[in-house]
Amino acid sequence: MQTFDYTNQNHLLFLSLALIIIVLSYLVIRHKVKTYFQERKVRKRFERGNRLELQAKNFLKSKGYTIVDYQSTYAHKYLEDGEVQYADIQPDYIVKKNGKQYIVEVKSGTQAISARNKSTRRQLLEYDYVVENDGVFLLDMENRQLKLVQFKSKMERRSGRLLKVVIVLAIMGMAIPYWQVKGAIGLLLLIVFFAERRF
Repeated sequence: MQTFDYTNQNHLLFLSLALIIIVLSYLVIRHKVKTYFQERKVRKRFERGNRLELQAKNFLKSKGYTIVDYQSTYAHKYLEDGEVQYADIQPDYIVKKNGKQYIVEVKSGTQAISARNKSTRRQLLEYDYVVENDGVFLLDMENRQLKLVQFKSKMERRSGRLLKVVIVLAIMGMAIPYWQVKGAIGLLLLIVFFAERRF
């Protein structure tokens, strides 16, 4: 049997190639194993999410809601630099109860189950904007909790500010004794009323 000669270039070349092959093999195997476990984890999470979404149907029925729709696609049309764009959204459930229609988004895990999570909140806000509804529910399937999330629209905020202006003007009109000032305030109120109706 021939012994390894460290002065022989062929032996050194063979040793270097063997080391490179071993290191490369280790890296490839490690990468494959890591990828397998990551894909397995994602697959399990996806399967669990699907299972919880289907369990949500029974949960909603037990709370007195009628299922109207399940994962239908709604087109969201908007303008970008004047050009019409389309995006599809897919709420989990549309349900009805007491003559009112609600959107239900089913979430599981630890973070997405709250509207404080920015991705969840944005998703619910888009659903609220696009789909006709009387409310948006976030269904936390981890804890079996149905949370009503309500967003204040721009129109509601503007109406609130307008109401404050009207109240202040009306109080001023009652407090000031001069009819000319009362007439001017009345005229201002009429202008505000008709300006609001234009929008």
